[in-house]
Amino acid sequence: MSRYNGQAPHGYNEGYNNYDPAADGWTHTGSNDKSRVDFYERDNTRMDYYPTTGTVKTSMNHPAQGPTQMFRRGLDADSFGKVCNEPRHHTGQGYQTKANQHNPGK
Repeated sequence: MSRYNGQAPHGYNEGYNNYDPAADGWTHTGSNDKSRVDFYERDNTRMDYYPTTGTVKTSMNHPAQGPTQMFRRGLDADSFGKVCNEPRHHTGQGYQTKANQHNPGK
């Protein structure tokens, strides 16, 4: 399912942390019911948010490292808000992947 399907956001975050990424300028682009994920974009950064588990993946072209993905798990409302405000924010609750010369884009 495309991240640009325009499907309305899930109501899951109401029970988890009640935080709306639109408050930090994120645009909702779609969702996937099966995976229970909402897709957002801001500037050149993409965010996948799994509100039932508090997991967030941000994908961006890092100024020094090139294309990167950061995964954070089990975020509370405060940490999720910090990630929405600054997608490069390190929470200490996840890991990062980045492209390399032998395997670009992965």
